[in-house]
Parts: sequence; structure tokens; C-alpha cells
Amino acid sequence: MPRPTTVSAVAVLDLHELLLALNAATQAEMNAAGLDRETLVDRSSAALPVQEQRLHESRLLALWQIAARSKDVPHIGLLAGQSYNPSTRGVLASWLFQCNDLGEALGVFQDHIALMNPSESWTATETEDVLLLAFSFAPDKHYPRAAIERSMSALFRWTKEMTGVPIIPTACEFAFPRPSYAERYTEVFGKNVRFDCARNCIHLPREFLHRPIHSANAYLKQILEERALQTFQQLEIGSELAGKVRQRIQSDLHLGLRIDSICESLHVSRPTLYRRLKREGTSFTELVATVRKDMAYKQIQQGLPVASVSDGLGFKDVSTFHRAFRRWFNQSPGECRAQASLPV
Repeated sequence: MPRPTTVSAVAVLDLHELLLALNAATQAEMNAAGLDRETLVDRSSAALPVQEQRLHESRLLALWQIAARSKDVPHIGLLAGQSYNPSTRGVLASWLFQCNDLGEALGVFQDHIALMNPSESWTATETEDVLLLAFSFAPDKHYPRAAIERSMSALFRWTKEMTGVPIIPTACEFAFPRPSYAERYTEVFGKNVRFDCARNCIHLPREFLHRPIHSANAYLKQILEERALQTFQQLEIGSELAGKVRQRIQSDLHLGLRIDSICESLHVSRPTLYRRLKREGTSFTELVATVRKDMAYKQIQQGLPVASVSDGLGFKDVSTFHRAFRRWFNQSPGECRAQASLPV
């Protein structure tokens, strides 16, 4: 039986305190959800430092569900992302602050994001002048919009703290409808913000990668890297391969799915991948179909254009997508959208 997914304890504690400070949650709500701060982490003398402790992901999800219900602070995700508290840096964030530049930090972050939250995924695509950073959560975890807003807006606050210079994106895309507080997005993401897109994506000048990090320290980086990798290796032992493959399929569909690139990112050969997935009771083909099915249903109900959904999910053409959708749900995309009371 696979071990439960865990997240950084300081990430949970930080969100817990922020929701209370911003009046996005009450102590009564926290207690009712079993989120008493004093019992969240191990404070005994023999315990690991809180920066290295892990908590079940359900604790983080419970906090985000509370945040999503906040009527007084609907933009809580943006506020959370712009909050910065150096004392809540976990082992991964501490490592990032010792990297030489943002390009190095981005690579470390992508490869070891499980230290923070294994359900998060960032995919970088470079062109001659532009860096595209696509963000997603594992589709089976059902993180609310506020959590997406937090992760994407935090990128700008944390990189500013690292470099001392604000990062200005050329465009930002979001895979959900325009919220009622959309004007607040320009404060964080700039003026070129688009909603109802096929994915969550930040467009940045490619020179972003070369920004130096002013706190870089080779000695501290070596110490923190060794400490972080010890924790990361423990997380990798016994982890479910199928979940990792699902995340990479979701991230890569719009680029044209290539199994070899997925194998390379997971450091396994194709035969090994097939063999291990079979041992977990699934296959690569089944995982692709499941991810496409889940994303197709969500995006159609969100009101995204059929052609955009079809293209983003890697279908050959719209008619092929229509046939697959009807096979999955016994209805057309238009009928599905009508049920969600959205215009076709």
C-alpha cells in the first residue's frame, strides 16, 4: 500500500497563521477541522526541526477548503502569495536562496518540489526570448482556485526577495473563469491577464533566468542541499510512480506528449516504466486517457472553447475530441456545458 502524500509542515503552519491573521478563517473553524496549531507538529525535544517535518496533505487541503469558503476575503490566494515570512522557509526554500541565479533555483525547485508539495508541478518551456512557466496541481487532489492563485503569485514575491528586483511578466494565463476581484490580478500579474485559458501559465522575459540571487552562498548551499536531498530521498522511497506520471502527463499534454521525455524526467527507462506501472495496476495508456478525461470534463464545464480544449489535450483534431468525449460521458461537449449553465 503506498504511503500517504505529505507536505512541508511549515507550509501548513504558514497558511494556518495567515488565514487567521487576514480574518479568512476563525479559530472555531480551525478547531472543527482538527487544525489546532499546537498539535499540528511534533514539538518534543527529539523531533526534527519544524522546517524538516512533514504533515499529511489532507491538512493542507483542509486549510485551502476553509480559505475557499471565505466571503470576506475572496482574494485570499493572492494575499497569501504576496505574504513573505523568512521564518517559514522550509528546507527547499532555504536551499533556493543559496543558488547563484534564478535559473539554477528554478531547476532545483522543479526537480525537488515534492519537498514542499508533491501535488504541485511547474513546467518550463524556453524560446529564444520567452520563458513559459506552466503550473498545475495533481488533478485528483481538487485544490481550489485560491491555492492556484497563491502558488502563482508567490513566484513573484519570492523571486523579488531573492534578487531585490521586481519581476514583470509579459502575460499570465489562468485556466478558470474571470473572478469578481479580477482587478486585483493586475497588482500582482500586470495588465496582460487572461482567463478561461487551457492552462495556468506565466510568460516571462528569458533574461529572468539570469537574475543573480543576492543571498547566494556556496558553503550554505552545499549544507542545505545535502540536508534537503536526505529528506527528498526518503520521500522517493515507496512513492507511487503512477501519481508522478499523471502529473507529468498533465503538464506535457499541450506540448505534445512524449513518453521518452517523461521517462527521462523520472530517471527510468521505458521498459522499467511499463513494468512498474503494471505492478501498480495501471499502464501509461490508461493514465493518459484518465488525465485527458478529467481535464476535458473540467475545462468544458468551465466554458473553455472546444477547439482550445481539444488542442490543449493533444487531440489530432476537434472531431476526434468530440468522439472521445461522447465515449467517456455519453454526451457531447455542448450538452455537458449546458448542464453547467454555461453558454455553448
